[in-house]
Amino acid sequence: MVLLKKQIAAGLCFLLLFGAAGCSDPADAPIARNPSDTTIMTPENAQMTQSEDTVSSETVNAISPALPGVPTPRPTQTPFPTRPPREGDVATDRFPDHDTGADANWSYQSDELRIAIKKVRDDELETDYYVADVWIRNIDSLRMGFGHGKFNSGREEPEAFAVREHAVLAINGTMNSGLVLHNGQKQTKDVENSKSSFRSGILIIYRDGSVKTINLAEKQSFSLKKEDRQNGGVWQAFQFGPVLVQNGEPVTGLKKNERHPRTIFGYVEPGHYILVAVDGRTKKSAGITEAEMAELMFSLGCTEAMNLDGGFSASMVFMGETINARSDNDRRVTDMILFAEYDADGNAPALSSLGTDSDRGE
Repeated sequence: MVLLKKQIAAGLCFLLLFGAAGCSDPADAPIARNPSDTTIMTPENAQMTQSEDTVSSETVNAISPALPGVPTPRPTQTPFPTRPPREGDVATDRFPDHDTGADANWSYQSDELRIAIKKVRDDELETDYYVADVWIRNIDSLRMGFGHGKFNSGREEPEAFAVREHAVLAINGTMNSGLVLHNGQKQTKDVENSKSSFRSGILIIYRDGSVKTINLAEKQSFSLKKEDRQNGGVWQAFQFGPVLVQNGEPVTGLKKNERHPRTIFGYVEPGHYILVAVDGRTKKSAGITEAEMAELMFSLGCTEAMNLDGGFSASMVFMGETINARSDNDRRVTDMILFAEYDADGNAPALSSLGTDSDRGE
Protein backbone atom coordinates (compact mmCIF):
# COMPACT_ATOMS: atom_id res chain seq x y z
CA MET A 1 0.00 0.00 0.00
CA VAL A 2 2.81 2.39 0.82
CA LEU A 3 4.41 1.60 -2.53
CA LEU A 4 1.12 2.29 -4.35
CA LYS A 5 0.73 5.68 -2.63
CA LYS A 6 4.24 6.66 -3.69
CA GLN A 7 3.52 5.70 -7.30
CA ILE A 8 0.27 7.72 -7.32
CA ALA A 9 2.04 10.76 -5.87
CA ALA A 10 4.78 10.56 -8.46
CA GLY A 11 2.20 10.29 -11.22
CA LEU A 12 0.32 13.36 -10.02
CA CYS A 13 3.53 15.39 -9.89
CA PHE A 14 4.33 14.37 -13.44
CA LEU A 15 0.86 15.34 -14.66
CA LEU A 16 1.05 18.71 -12.93
CA LEU A 17 4.44 19.48 -14.45
CA PHE A 18 3.40 18.29 -17.92
CA GLY A 19 0.18 20.30 -17.78
CA ALA A 20 1.99 23.46 -16.74
CA ALA A 21 4.41 23.13 -19.61
CA GLY A 22 1.64 22.44 -22.09
CA CYS A 23 -0.37 25.50 -21.01
CA SER A 24 2.54 27.93 -20.99
CA ASP A 25 2.61 30.90 -23.37
CA PRO A 26 4.60 30.13 -26.59
CA ALA A 27 6.33 33.45 -26.14
CA ASP A 28 7.96 32.04 -23.04
CA ALA A 29 9.52 29.15 -25.00
CA PRO A 30 13.29 28.95 -24.59
CA ILE A 31 15.54 30.37 -27.32
CA ALA A 32 17.91 27.85 -28.88
CA ARG A 33 21.19 29.18 -30.18
CA ASN A 34 23.81 27.33 -32.16
CA PRO A 35 27.14 28.29 -30.55
CA SER A 36 28.90 28.10 -33.93
CA ASP A 37 26.38 30.43 -35.60
CA THR A 38 25.87 34.16 -35.04
CA THR A 39 22.16 33.88 -35.88
CA ILE A 40 19.83 33.64 -32.85
CA MET A 41 17.24 30.91 -33.41
CA THR A 42 13.63 31.48 -32.32
CA PRO A 43 10.45 29.62 -33.26
CA GLU A 44 9.63 32.50 -35.63
CA ASN A 45 12.90 32.60 -37.61
CA ALA A 46 14.04 28.98 -37.43
CA GLN A 47 12.45 28.19 -40.80
CA MET A 48 13.93 31.35 -42.36
CA THR A 49 17.48 30.31 -41.59
CA GLN A 50 17.04 27.36 -43.91
CA SER A 51 16.14 29.61 -46.84
CA GLU A 52 18.74 30.31 -49.54
CA ASP A 53 17.73 33.98 -49.61
CA THR A 54 20.16 36.49 -48.12
CA VAL A 55 18.85 38.12 -44.96
CA SER A 56 20.30 41.46 -43.97
CA SER A 57 21.43 42.19 -40.43
CA GLU A 58 18.58 44.73 -40.15
CA THR A 59 16.02 42.02 -40.95
CA VAL A 60 17.55 39.63 -38.43
CA ASN A 61 17.52 42.29 -35.73
CA ALA A 62 13.87 43.08 -36.44
CA ILE A 63 12.94 39.40 -36.06
CA SER A 64 15.11 38.79 -32.99
CA PRO A 65 15.28 41.85 -30.71
CA ALA A 66 18.34 42.16 -28.51
CA LEU A 67 18.04 40.08 -25.35
CA PRO A 68 19.56 40.87 -21.97
CA GLY A 69 23.12 39.67 -21.94
CA VAL A 70 23.00 38.55 -25.61
CA PRO A 71 24.80 40.69 -28.22
CA THR A 72 22.72 41.91 -31.16
CA PRO A 73 23.43 39.43 -33.99
CA ARG A 74 25.43 40.70 -36.97
CA PRO A 75 25.61 37.85 -39.46
CA THR A 76 28.07 38.05 -42.31
CA GLN A 77 26.24 39.43 -45.32
CA THR A 78 26.81 37.97 -48.76
CA PRO A 79 27.28 40.32 -51.73
CA PHE A 80 24.12 42.08 -52.83
CA PRO A 81 22.40 41.83 -55.20
CA THR A 82 23.02 38.11 -55.57
CA ARG A 83 22.89 36.38 -58.93
CA PRO A 84 24.46 33.26 -60.42
CA PRO A 85 28.14 33.78 -61.30
CA ARG A 86 28.94 34.23 -64.97
CA GLU A 87 32.06 34.36 -67.06
CA GLY A 88 33.87 37.66 -66.74
CA ASP A 89 32.82 38.44 -63.16
CA VAL A 90 35.56 40.51 -61.55
CA ALA A 91 37.61 39.24 -58.62
CA THR A 92 35.71 41.02 -55.86
CA ASP A 93 32.83 40.46 -53.46
CA ARG A 94 32.50 44.14 -52.56
CA PHE A 95 30.09 45.40 -55.21
CA PRO A 96 28.04 48.00 -53.28
CA ASP A 97 24.62 47.05 -51.95
CA HIS A 98 23.58 50.70 -51.70
CA ASP A 99 23.13 53.81 -53.84
CA THR A 100 26.67 55.15 -54.29
CA GLY A 101 25.35 58.34 -55.85
CA ALA A 102 23.22 59.57 -52.96
CA ASP A 103 25.20 62.83 -52.70
CA ALA A 104 26.61 62.95 -56.25
CA ASN A 105 25.94 65.47 -59.00
CA TRP A 106 25.37 62.74 -61.58
CA SER A 107 24.50 59.11 -60.89
CA TYR A 108 23.67 55.80 -62.54
CA GLN A 109 22.76 52.82 -60.38
CA SER A 110 22.00 49.25 -61.46
CA ASP A 111 22.69 45.69 -60.36
CA GLU A 112 25.72 45.53 -62.70
CA LEU A 113 27.08 49.07 -62.80
CA ARG A 114 27.22 51.89 -60.25
CA ILE A 115 28.51 55.32 -61.26
CA ALA A 116 28.59 58.42 -59.05
CA ILE A 117 30.15 61.67 -60.31
CA LYS A 118 30.97 64.71 -58.21
CA LYS A 119 32.14 68.12 -59.35
CA VAL A 120 34.84 69.53 -57.08
CA ARG A 121 36.15 73.07 -56.83
CA ASP A 122 39.71 73.40 -55.49
CA ASP A 123 40.05 77.05 -54.52
CA GLU A 124 43.73 76.67 -53.70
CA LEU A 125 44.52 75.42 -57.21
CA GLU A 126 41.78 77.59 -58.76
CA THR A 127 40.67 74.49 -60.62
CA ASP A 128 37.48 72.49 -61.20
CA TYR A 129 37.58 68.74 -61.62
CA TYR A 130 35.12 65.85 -61.88
CA VAL A 131 35.53 62.58 -59.98
CA ALA A 132 33.68 59.51 -61.28
CA ASP A 133 33.49 56.64 -58.79
CA VAL A 134 32.77 53.50 -60.84
CA TRP A 135 31.93 49.94 -59.78
CA ILE A 136 31.42 47.05 -62.20
CA ARG A 137 30.41 43.45 -61.50
CA ASN A 138 31.63 42.00 -64.80
CA ILE A 139 34.63 42.94 -66.91
CA ASP A 140 32.43 43.20 -70.00
CA SER A 141 31.12 46.49 -68.57
CA LEU A 142 34.54 48.11 -69.12
CA ARG A 143 35.41 48.40 -72.79
CA MET A 144 37.36 50.64 -75.16
CA GLY A 145 36.24 51.96 -78.49
CA PHE A 146 37.68 53.68 -81.55
CA GLY A 147 36.54 56.78 -83.38
CA HIS A 148 33.93 55.84 -85.99
CA GLY A 149 34.01 52.28 -84.67
CA LYS A 150 37.31 51.11 -86.16
CA PHE A 151 41.00 51.36 -85.27
CA ASN A 152 42.73 54.35 -86.91
CA SER A 153 39.52 55.55 -88.55
CA GLY A 154 40.03 59.12 -87.41
CA ARG A 155 38.71 61.32 -84.63
CA GLU A 156 35.10 61.67 -83.55
CA GLU A 157 33.12 64.04 -81.35
CA PRO A 158 33.04 62.46 -77.86
CA GLU A 159 29.26 62.85 -77.44
CA ALA A 160 28.49 61.07 -80.72
CA PHE A 161 31.15 58.48 -79.87
CA ALA A 162 29.62 57.68 -76.46
CA VAL A 163 26.05 57.54 -77.77
CA ARG A 164 27.03 55.22 -80.62
CA GLU A 165 28.69 52.92 -78.09
CA HIS A 166 25.72 53.17 -75.67
CA ALA A 167 28.19 54.20 -72.95
CA VAL A 168 26.74 55.46 -69.67
CA LEU A 169 30.16 56.98 -68.91
CA ALA A 170 33.07 57.64 -71.27
CA ILE A 171 36.39 59.45 -71.10
CA ASN A 172 38.94 60.03 -73.83
CA GLY A 173 41.82 57.60 -74.15
CA THR A 174 45.36 57.75 -75.49
CA MET A 175 45.31 58.81 -79.17
CA ASN A 176 46.10 55.15 -80.04
CA SER A 177 49.76 55.84 -79.35
CA GLY A 178 52.23 53.05 -78.61
CA LEU A 179 50.71 49.84 -77.28
CA VAL A 180 47.00 49.40 -78.06
CA LEU A 181 45.15 46.28 -76.90
CA HIS A 182 41.43 46.87 -76.71
CA ASN A 183 38.82 44.35 -75.58
CA GLY A 184 41.32 41.50 -75.75
CA GLN A 185 42.46 42.33 -79.28
CA LYS A 186 45.95 43.73 -79.95
CA GLN A 187 46.00 46.48 -82.59
CA THR A 188 49.64 47.60 -82.64
CA LYS A 189 52.88 45.65 -82.81
CA ASP A 190 55.23 47.25 -80.32
CA VAL A 191 55.54 49.51 -77.31
CA GLU A 192 56.62 53.02 -78.24
CA ASN A 193 59.90 53.81 -76.49
CA SER A 194 59.67 57.58 -76.30
CA LYS A 195 61.56 59.86 -73.94
CA SER A 196 58.46 61.98 -73.57
CA SER A 197 56.56 61.59 -70.31
CA PHE A 198 53.42 61.23 -72.40
CA ARG A 199 54.62 57.85 -73.67
CA SER A 200 56.29 56.66 -70.50
CA GLY A 201 53.44 54.66 -68.99
CA ILE A 202 51.55 51.46 -69.73
CA LEU A 203 48.30 50.58 -67.95
CA ILE A 204 47.00 47.01 -68.02
CA ILE A 205 43.47 45.96 -67.07
CA TYR A 206 43.20 42.21 -66.54
CA ARG A 207 40.12 40.08 -67.09
CA ASP A 208 39.68 39.64 -63.34
CA GLY A 209 39.27 43.43 -62.97
CA SER A 210 42.69 44.08 -61.45
CA VAL A 211 45.08 46.74 -62.81
CA LYS A 212 48.84 47.13 -63.14
CA THR A 213 50.99 50.03 -64.34
CA ILE A 214 54.41 49.87 -66.00
CA ASN A 215 56.64 52.93 -65.58
CA LEU A 216 58.98 52.98 -68.57
CA ALA A 217 60.55 56.19 -67.24
CA GLU A 218 61.90 54.05 -64.38
CA LYS A 219 63.07 51.39 -66.89
CA GLN A 220 60.52 48.86 -65.65
CA SER A 221 60.39 45.86 -67.97
CA PHE A 222 57.29 44.83 -69.88
CA SER A 223 56.32 41.62 -71.68
CA LEU A 224 52.80 41.34 -73.02
CA LYS A 225 53.10 37.55 -73.30
CA LYS A 226 54.05 37.33 -69.64
CA GLU A 227 51.26 39.68 -68.54
CA ASP A 228 48.70 37.74 -70.58
CA ARG A 229 49.37 34.72 -68.37
CA GLN A 230 48.39 36.71 -65.26
CA ASN A 231 44.97 37.27 -63.66
CA GLY A 232 42.94 35.61 -66.37
CA GLY A 233 44.69 37.44 -69.21
CA VAL A 234 44.92 41.01 -70.49
CA TRP A 235 41.59 42.67 -71.30
CA GLN A 236 42.80 46.22 -72.00
CA ALA A 237 46.31 47.65 -72.35
CA PHE A 238 47.24 51.14 -73.47
CA GLN A 239 50.21 53.48 -73.42
CA PHE A 240 50.40 57.11 -72.43
CA GLY A 241 51.61 58.62 -69.19
CA PRO A 242 53.13 59.51 -66.99
CA VAL A 243 52.30 56.90 -64.35
CA LEU A 244 51.01 58.83 -61.33
CA VAL A 245 50.44 56.23 -58.61
CA GLN A 246 52.06 52.79 -58.47
CA ASN A 247 51.85 50.06 -55.83
CA GLY A 248 49.90 52.35 -53.54
CA GLU A 249 52.37 55.25 -53.59
CA PRO A 250 52.40 58.52 -55.57
CA VAL A 251 55.20 58.63 -58.14
CA THR A 252 57.90 61.21 -57.38
CA GLY A 253 59.95 63.35 -59.75
CA LEU A 254 56.95 64.50 -61.81
CA LYS A 255 56.67 67.98 -63.30
CA LYS A 256 55.43 70.67 -60.95
CA ASN A 257 54.59 73.23 -63.63
CA GLU A 258 52.59 73.20 -66.87
CA ARG A 259 48.95 73.32 -65.83
CA HIS A 260 46.61 71.78 -68.38
CA PRO A 261 43.21 70.11 -68.74
CA ARG A 262 43.63 66.43 -67.84
CA THR A 263 41.92 63.06 -67.80
CA ILE A 264 43.12 60.30 -65.49
CA PHE A 265 42.41 56.61 -64.97
CA GLY A 266 42.70 55.34 -61.39
CA TYR A 267 42.33 51.92 -59.78
CA VAL A 268 41.23 51.13 -56.22
CA GLU A 269 40.52 47.38 -56.29
CA PRO A 270 39.13 44.82 -58.78
CA GLY A 271 35.95 46.25 -60.23
CA HIS A 272 36.40 49.65 -58.58
CA TYR A 273 37.86 52.54 -60.59
CA ILE A 274 38.22 56.31 -60.25
CA LEU A 275 38.12 58.45 -63.39
CA VAL A 276 38.95 62.14 -63.22
CA ALA A 277 38.56 64.97 -65.72
CA VAL A 278 40.20 68.32 -64.90
CA ASP A 279 39.12 71.61 -66.45
CA GLY A 280 41.91 73.90 -67.61
CA ARG A 281 42.88 76.79 -69.90
CA THR A 282 39.67 78.62 -68.99
CA LYS A 283 38.97 81.77 -66.99
CA LYS A 284 37.50 79.70 -64.17
CA SER A 285 39.91 76.76 -64.08
CA ALA A 286 43.70 76.71 -64.48
CA GLY A 287 44.26 72.95 -64.74
CA ILE A 288 46.79 70.92 -62.74
CA THR A 289 50.37 69.68 -63.07
CA GLU A 290 51.68 66.11 -63.21
CA ALA A 291 52.76 66.22 -59.55
CA GLU A 292 49.36 67.55 -58.48
CA MET A 293 47.64 64.77 -60.42
CA ALA A 294 49.65 62.16 -58.52
CA GLU A 295 48.72 63.67 -55.15
CA LEU A 296 45.06 63.94 -56.16
CA MET A 297 44.74 60.31 -57.26
CA PHE A 298 46.56 59.10 -54.16
CA SER A 299 44.20 61.14 -51.97
CA LEU A 300 41.23 59.49 -53.72
CA GLY A 301 42.44 56.07 -52.59
CA CYS A 302 43.95 54.84 -55.86
CA THR A 303 46.70 52.24 -55.73
CA GLU A 304 47.46 52.63 -59.46
CA ALA A 305 46.83 55.64 -61.71
CA MET A 306 47.99 56.99 -65.05
CA ASN A 307 47.52 60.20 -66.98
CA LEU A 308 45.60 59.94 -70.26
CA ASP A 309 45.42 62.24 -73.26
CA GLY A 310 44.44 65.70 -72.02
CA GLY A 311 44.41 69.21 -73.42
CA PHE A 312 41.56 69.94 -75.79
CA SER A 313 40.74 66.20 -75.89
CA ALA A 314 39.91 66.05 -72.15
CA SER A 315 36.31 64.82 -72.11
CA MET A 316 34.04 63.16 -69.58
CA VAL A 317 30.72 62.17 -71.12
CA PHE A 318 27.77 61.01 -69.02
CA MET A 319 24.62 59.73 -70.71
CA GLY A 320 25.67 61.30 -74.01
CA GLU A 321 26.49 64.76 -72.64
CA THR A 322 29.93 66.22 -71.89
CA ILE A 323 29.91 67.44 -68.30
CA ASN A 324 33.37 69.05 -68.04
CA ALA A 325 34.22 72.45 -69.53
CA ARG A 326 35.54 72.79 -73.06
CA SER A 327 38.99 74.31 -73.51
CA ASP A 328 38.79 74.24 -77.32
CA ASN A 329 36.09 74.10 -79.96
CA ASP A 330 37.66 70.99 -81.52
CA ARG A 331 37.28 68.17 -79.03
CA ARG A 332 37.32 65.13 -81.30
CA VAL A 333 39.03 62.02 -79.96
CA THR A 334 40.50 58.84 -81.45
CA ASP A 335 39.57 56.41 -78.67
CA MET A 336 37.59 56.33 -75.42
CA ILE A 337 37.29 54.25 -72.27
CA LEU A 338 33.66 53.18 -71.95
CA PHE A 339 31.42 51.92 -69.15
CA ALA A 340 28.03 50.40 -69.92
CA GLU A 341 25.98 47.29 -69.34
CA TYR A 342 27.69 45.50 -72.21
CA ASP A 343 27.27 41.78 -72.76
CA ALA A 344 30.05 39.42 -73.87
CA ASP A 345 29.47 40.44 -77.50
CA GLY A 346 29.84 44.15 -76.73
CA ASN A 347 26.15 44.95 -77.02
CA ALA A 348 24.50 47.35 -74.58
CA PRO A 349 21.05 48.92 -74.26
CA ALA A 350 20.55 52.31 -75.89
CA LEU A 351 20.88 55.27 -73.52
CA SER A 352 17.33 56.33 -74.27
CA SER A 353 16.08 53.11 -72.63
CA LEU A 354 17.96 53.65 -69.36
CA GLY A 355 16.72 55.47 -66.29
CA THR A 356 19.22 57.61 -64.35
CA ASP A 357 19.48 60.08 -61.52
CA SER A 358 21.20 62.64 -63.71
CA ASP A 359 18.50 65.23 -62.99
CA ARG A 360 19.96 65.70 -59.51
CA GLY A 361 23.07 67.15 -61.17
CA GLU A 362 23.79 70.33 -63.09
